[in-house]
Amino acid sequence: MKRKYIDFTTGNIGKPLIAFSIPLFLGNILQQLYSITDAMIVGNLLGPEALAAIGATSPITNLSISLAIGVTLGVSVTVSQFFGANDNDNVRLTISTGYIFFLFFGIAIMILGISLTPAILRLISTPSEILQDAIAYLRITFCGTVFLIGYNVTNSMFRGFGNSKMPLILLALSTVMNIFLDYILIRFAGMGVDGAALATITSQAIAFILAFTMFQKNYGDFRLRIRNTRLFSRKILADSLRIGIPSGLKGSTYWLGFVFITSVINRFGTATIAAYSIAAKIDSLLQTPIISLQNGLSTFVGQNAGANKPERIKNGVRTSMSFGMAFAVFMTVAVFCFAHPILSLFTDDPEVIAIGTDYLRITSIFYIIYALQEVVQGVAVGVGNTLILLCSTIVAMWVIRVPLVYLAADMFGAEGIWWCLPSGWFVAAAFANGYYLSGKWRERIKKKFSK
Repeated sequence: MKRKYIDFTTGNIGKPLIAFSIPLFLGNILQQLYSITDAMIVGNLLGPEALAAIGATSPITNLSISLAIGVTLGVSVTVSQFFGANDNDNVRLTISTGYIFFLFFGIAIMILGISLTPAILRLISTPSEILQDAIAYLRITFCGTVFLIGYNVTNSMFRGFGNSKMPLILLALSTVMNIFLDYILIRFAGMGVDGAALATITSQAIAFILAFTMFQKNYGDFRLRIRNTRLFSRKILADSLRIGIPSGLKGSTYWLGFVFITSVINRFGTATIAAYSIAAKIDSLLQTPIISLQNGLSTFVGQNAGANKPERIKNGVRTSMSFGMAFAVFMTVAVFCFAHPILSLFTDDPEVIAIGTDYLRITSIFYIIYALQEVVQGVAVGVGNTLILLCSTIVAMWVIRVPLVYLAADMFGAEGIWWCLPSGWFVAAAFANGYYLSGKWRERIKKKFSK
């Protein structure tokens, strides 16, 4: 039943790290394509106002997605632990507990989201000319919350069994469906931004059904059976949430900060909102290789922490940082050369393209700092100290980035905002590298894994 895995505790470091990170990179790319496809089709077929309407909802939808992915992480870890211990009864109980809890969790988020959508969008100063489109898009998106969370729960179970290929395949199918439905509903059915939202939740629903079906088929010994005498465990739920909540809070804290930042950007009108909507998606896509390296390093560190090999961890950090810095330099050069033509794929509005180009070029100057903080965070994740990363996010976003954005917007306009956005990376780099250089991670390994 156990799937193949990569043993990071012996042999070459660079090749296995890259080999392991590539599927993670592809998965992250596909997730980015979900939102980028919406932007490209909407921007070209419906215009900058519709694009701005979707852009105004991005921090809120990202907040929901981040919370779902973060909290369901606990299910993956709990399944993995019981599976490794050959405790099949508790594996089944974890699976049924996860589905039951997250079904009700998803319904609650959906109801709250649909009810509060107008108030949230007004709170972040969404311009009146795009408000109704933004409300329609966000409400339809919230209707798919149950599918989104169910899909992530099922994928977390696949990963708990050591199967990372199936989530990638399902994500690829979901992305293709989203692209197809986007074009059909907007181009041929004559729908507006509501068509883009409907395409997204439909593809999520189909992806969840496929994921659930494939899980039941591939893991027959652990399939969900209603006739089981026990389907829910408070203890297992508590253990899963104890692992997942810090991760969910970290992502939620980050995106909640961007809800406030978006409210500042919204003051500058439709063109600026549309430009930010496009450029932020491209920016996220360019950061994907570095994020994938962090995810790969966290697994590398986890295995070598369990094997009590701190010196190998140091070598892994150096190798990952080398790759991260190389990616950062490459992406910066690419932005300065190709930002304008890439933005032109989304819209032909010269003002939107000019603002978006400024955003990307300013932000890309600091990609090296981003690599310096993002990759090294894999050490803290690998040894199980996510609290330091939550503290880092709170300080970076709420003590530094948000206040600076408010000040810069008043003093320098939209361009001032672009210069302030990377400020949080400096704080996160100080936290992550300070933790690594302090050697506290060594003490954690020694305490927990020394034989």
